[in-house]
Amino acid sequence: MIELMRRTKARHLWFALVREPLVYGMRFLALVNGLKVNSYAARNPECRGCLRFVKAELEKRSAAFRFLNRFIGPIFQKIRDPLLIPEEVSFAKSRASEMMAKMETFDDPKPKETKKPELNQIDPNSR
Repeated sequence: MIELMRRTKARHLWFALVREPLVYGMRFLALVNGLKVNSYAARNPECRGCLRFVKAELEKRSAAFRFLNRFIGPIFQKIRDPLLIPEEVSFAKSRASEMMAKMETFDDPKPKETKKPELNQIDPNSR
């Protein structure tokens, strides 16, 4: 999803004004709930800095996050998704789910090399 956000911000500069306050809000809730945002060791270099780990933990631990996400999440998606090519959205979601599944079952402390995703083959100018 990091690549997806980069593409969206590159095409629509105003998008950062929508997304960044939400990111800081998640980081604040993580701090309040005792989560160390920077302590999530992404085994795949592509996943470093991804908020998916924090979001998944907040879903488990924070009733406030679950409440806010239930309302803000769909609005955010309605703003973000039309700014992207549908193939980009579906690819990014499947890639993120795949990476999360690997993280949950990965026992080896050393990161494995993975092939860079094929998202770059989607033409960003087709929208």
